Amino acid sequence: MKKTAVFAVIALCIAAVLTAGCVGPQEPIDYPTALIGDWKSEFPQAISESVEFYTVYQFNNDNTGKVIADVNGEVLSSIDVFWGYVEYNHYVVGYPKSQQVISYYILKDGLTIVDDYGNKFIKL
Repeated sequence: MKKTAVFAVIALCIAAVLTAGCVGPQEPIDYPTALIGDWKSEFPQAISESVEFYTVYQFNNDNTGKVIADVNGEVLSSIDVFWGYVEYNHYVVGYPKSQQVISYYILKDGLTIVDDYGNKFIKL
């Protein structure tokens, strides 16, 4: 009985070691460049029963980008923005026309950003 229990514990330990690399992201997040790409608002804003509005951010590697109004899958309008890396998971996005700057934070999954207002955006 004791030999079976010892064998079971050893087998569980080996299984734990072998599967340890399967949890979480495979590669560490490169925070200075992690924002580059397209991000879509997690949930649409329902304008009416037949109209859904999403916000899509497109961040380029030269620290420029666009904010796009996506209505029912079509681009309605866009504005130019610029972005910068602050530290760790913190970024700022500037809106030149309104002279507004909003902070964004990338979550540990590397696939979600959250703004100062709690709005979530998912990487496409």
